[in-house]
Amino acid sequence: MPEAPQASRALLFPGPLEPLSHFGVTLLRHAVASGLRYSFYHLGLPLPEPPPLRIAGLRLYLDGPALARLLDASPGGAAVAAAALDPGGAGGWPPGSSAVRAAAAFHRLRLLAERQPARPDATAAADVEPSRRWRHFRDELSRLLAASNDALLSELVAALARRARRAAGKEAPPCLSLAAWRMRTGSQAPLGRFGPPDPLRPSWARAPERVPRALAAVADAPLPDRDLRRGRFREVWRLGLDRLSPIYFDLARSAVERGALGSLEEAFFLPFEVAEDLGGSGAGGWLAAAAARNRREHESALTAAEPPDLILDPPAAGPRGPRRDGSGRRSCPCPDQAKDFGGFTRRRRPAGPPFPGRSA
Repeated sequence: MPEAPQASRALLFPGPLEPLSHFGVTLLRHAVASGLRYSFYHLGLPLPEPPPLRIAGLRLYLDGPALARLLDASPGGAAVAAAALDPGGAGGWPPGSSAVRAAAAFHRLRLLAERQPARPDATAAADVEPSRRWRHFRDELSRLLAASNDALLSELVAALARRARRAAGKEAPPCLSLAAWRMRTGSQAPLGRFGPPDPLRPSWARAPERVPRALAAVADAPLPDRDLRRGRFREVWRLGLDRLSPIYFDLARSAVERGALGSLEEAFFLPFEVAEDLGGSGAGGWLAAAAARNRREHESALTAAEPPDLILDPPAAGPRGPRRDGSGRRSCPCPDQAKDFGGFTRRRRPAGPPFPGRSA
């Protein structure tokens, strides 16, 4: 039996992934935590509090041991945890899991059609008063989470079905999302669905020069089949980031104008949990100091070895959460992360060149 991963990002963000900004990775953590609670609720499983997530190398991972502690005691829970951690593996439903299995089958049919993010508020971000821009951002984020929650559940039930198919001796090779498949076959595809899951960096809709390079890299590779549900979360999330980024840039601009930050980009090296302070009235010099520290960490992560999709080694102890000074105030608001995962024991990725939208 394959060794259970200690951490995995194979379900949502497989393949090469550059380090995210601190704001990007903690905003993503908030979204995935919401999606996991939504998914487990609809499957009749225990709700995760705190969410079974960790950050390694400024990339978000599902935490294997935490998922096991949460789900293994529930009927069908171990199968769901295995699908979340290793969607490219094989595994059927254990005895006594008929309720979870029926719920997964129902939602697999319900989610055949993708739920699009709600239309954004017609109020332009620049027209919102500075004191209300964070509330405006949170309102738009809530609209996005309604769609991304459905998308994460869609990914999970698709992975369960594909693992069961493999366990039954049937083929379920790596696949492309529908949008990626259309791009590979020369059809029109919405470029806003592709790009890094980071609001600091643009989607392919704003950087279309990336398309021919990506297509050239896979020109001689066989065309995988498509799956209507796999790849949905990362594409819905990327679409939503193009809506959220302008609002956050306006919030950052107000912080720069009052001297709390030195540049707009510094705002993306603050975690989501403290970004509300950008809309405050004080100078907030601690924000600039924290952003500078986190930016150095990001630069270091850019030159470090990339953690694999599936991490098999148990993590070494690392700093967790914001450090506080003697007064109890946050002195370095950094993401909750484990920086060291031993030697990064890797699980082999499916053969073939990386391409956006490719999933196990």
